[in-house]
Amino acid sequence: MNTHPSRIFSAIALTLALSACHKLGTAINSDKTPGLDIGKAVSGEITSSSRLNHNDGTRHQAYRITLKNGEAVSLELGGSLHGQLAVFDGQSLVARALSDDTGETEAASSVTSLAFRAPRDGTYLVAVNSSSADSFGPFKLKAAQVVPYDGKPLGANSSITDWRVDNEKQEYTLKVDKAGLYAVTMESSAFDPYLRLNGRNVEVEDDDTAGQFNARVRTFLEPGEYTITALSVNQGTGAFKLGVSMTATDQALVTRDGTALTVGQTAQAMIDSRGRRTFQLELDRARTIRFDAIADGFDSLLHITGPGVDAEDDDGGNNLNARLTLPLGAGRYTVAVTSFGNQQGVFELETTDLGGDAAIPTNANRKDSVADAVSAAAEAAAQAAADFAD
Repeated sequence: MNTHPSRIFSAIALTLALSACHKLGTAINSDKTPGLDIGKAVSGEITSSSRLNHNDGTRHQAYRITLKNGEAVSLELGGSLHGQLAVFDGQSLVARALSDDTGETEAASSVTSLAFRAPRDGTYLVAVNSSSADSFGPFKLKAAQVVPYDGKPLGANSSITDWRVDNEKQEYTLKVDKAGLYAVTMESSAFDPYLRLNGRNVEVEDDDTAGQFNARVRTFLEPGEYTITALSVNQGTGAFKLGVSMTATDQALVTRDGTALTVGQTAQAMIDSRGRRTFQLELDRARTIRFDAIADGFDSLLHITGPGVDAEDDDGGNNLNARLTLPLGAGRYTVAVTSFGNQQGVFELETTDLGGDAAIPTNANRKDSVADAVSAAAEAAAQAAADFAD
């Protein structure tokens, strides 16, 4: 779990910048401050002539929006501007959305979203602020009404918008009618989401898998009811979106140990609550086999044992996926796929027949590679001694 101190400092900097924007900009009730209506969009552009925030050199544009007490609104900032959003009630910051600025090259277009509840009847100031002193470009700002969560169970391909409040246990019922791969995603621009999913021998959680501090759990679910718990790192509060999607599996998902592998076919399986899944591979003749454990959302590890073989790998494949390429004789082998930190999740296990004469790439974490190296060194030393004696 990450606490993201850089994000906290960014939030403080943004608050200061947008507070300065409010003080330096046109008064909120002035006719010169354009209005923003629910259900409509406005277009604008941040240029070098836009109002300046003297404390950091960024530029801003402000809009007025009139709301009733408790009214929920979502704001969406799109366009080529790499920008940020904030809402003020007088001098008080009501809500803000930060771009996940990593210093990478900016995309041709981006979208920043923000949802909030009005704490009283009144007129609020919505500030569009550039993310840096040299960030310029056109933008489109849209305001929409948010329908509050009605308390009904969530299902496949559904989503809600809700608010996280301090000291409240926020749980949601997920009703699964059809077995499949389910992804539950929690997104927020106000805090760092943390997500848990429990029920029917399933217990998974996640912090940042969905990117930009958002959380996602993805696992195979049987029909039944499950509990989604929406949390936040460091007890942050604010609006968030909770979505559920389902993908039907093309083949039977392996959910028990000891399942037979067929060379050349891909097995789709799920790591259990112990963080592991084992398979059996029977070979009738010698051949070279490449094993790939391709995981979704966790760091996979491979461990293969059998006649004269005890090999393992962590990150030999792409990204954090495990890969082993081994010359294997006839016999029965146990192939174990585990997850770093005993995480649950879905993975694919590929077995590829490379024939009997394929070159064997080095796997840094193979246990037997050490023994091979020692044996080769001993043979070389013995040969050198023999040559010297001659």
